[in-house]
Amino acid sequence: MKRFFIALVSFVFMTSTFAQHHNKPRVIVTTDGEIDDQSSMVRFLLYASDYDVAGIVQVNGVQKDGHSKEQWIEKQIEKYAACLTNLRKHNPDYPNASYLLNVVKVGNENREDMHKAPPLLSNSEGAELIIKTLLDNDPRPVHILAWGGANTQANALWQIKQKYSPEDWQKAVAKAHLYCIWYQDGGGNWIEENLPEIKIYEAGSPERDGGWRYVWDYMSVDHYYKNRLSKNPPELQKIMDKSWLARNIKTGHGPLCAAYPQDYTSEGDTPSFMPLINNGLEQDTDYTLGGWGGRPVYNFGNHMQDGSDDHNGKPDSHYTFQRWLTAAQNDFAARADWCVKSYKDANHPPMVKLRNDLNIQAKPGSKIQLSAKGTFDPDGDKLHYKWWQYKEADTFDGNIEIRNAGKRDASFTVPEGIKKEATIHVICEVTDNGTPQLTRYQRIVITVKP
Repeated sequence: MKRFFIALVSFVFMTSTFAQHHNKPRVIVTTDGEIDDQSSMVRFLLYASDYDVAGIVQVNGVQKDGHSKEQWIEKQIEKYAACLTNLRKHNPDYPNASYLLNVVKVGNENREDMHKAPPLLSNSEGAELIIKTLLDNDPRPVHILAWGGANTQANALWQIKQKYSPEDWQKAVAKAHLYCIWYQDGGGNWIEENLPEIKIYEAGSPERDGGWRYVWDYMSVDHYYKNRLSKNPPELQKIMDKSWLARNIKTGHGPLCAAYPQDYTSEGDTPSFMPLINNGLEQDTDYTLGGWGGRPVYNFGNHMQDGSDDHNGKPDSHYTFQRWLTAAQNDFAARADWCVKSYKDANHPPMVKLRNDLNIQAKPGSKIQLSAKGTFDPDGDKLHYKWWQYKEADTFDGNIEIRNAGKRDASFTVPEGIKKEATIHVICEVTDNGTPQLTRYQRIVITVKP
């Protein structure tokens, strides 16, 4: 009976995931091909079922030279192809390797153009791909991720504004969402100053050393890079360290994972695609909602930088990433298992289903009932429930007390005395007891109207 149950719910899990294809976020990666980018690309390909890859564009960055001539992306996609049949046992939505190869393009890799104004750059096939994607008839947002410099996307945006109709420009503005792993050339600042309509997240600005820096990058573990200390506590350094990576990713998990080029987890670019992962937090719809990709805040116009989450009573921009790190790493390990294991021998995330609406309007003093009835695990694992207030995402400046916060069904009362409209974010976090333990979420936003 248990085997039948697992087979049934795994079918539901796989078909429901496939049915959500039209809601997938679209993504274009621009990468300078440095070793940390190559590590991030392994993970990116393992999550290619969760988003529509519209392009992979090779550019340069702070190291000045691009790496397209090495064909490292093509080599990784070849290894992805070798794992594809097994990956599709766990999720049929993984794209064909031939499709991915077709959207690999070269943008601006000229080291002399690092700080040249984008209107002065020569056109490139990478810029053409960005233009074509922003102007096509698909209305979904396009997440353009800068793992290197942003000159190529700046040039593409400039071309649309100068050479196309005002209506086309407005379409591009509405669709473009830029997530930059700080500004590695002059492109990001140029967009800010000359195309202020564009939404752009400047994550981990080097002047601040905040956010994902010292969490996800070369300083994820003490002393490995220029003897610098990590901002990660010991328990998080352990899951970023050499032994964890060797055991869970690089060894015995197929050719793609074996291609991971570093010996510890050092992926400064990975946070940029974390909002796109189908984990239930829906951060792809608005980066400022917060999630695995951090929690930016608008500091002027359409420009975002890292926010800070409360950690032991103090604001901490690193904690906006650290609070999710264990769940993200466990998920990575499960995806690596999918490369080599059968469905029944691997773990799969819970499917979190709520009985209440995800958007609720309430008055001060109202009692809000919360229920995750209908949530299930495709492998039949036991589930742990945790309801919590994501206070940093709220506009309500106060606390709520959630009753039965560790059970499937919970409740809370909206505080009295709220004088102006405010939002309260409540997260339903569900973790299974499989190996590795996997976590999924749903977010409820309560709009309080006095």
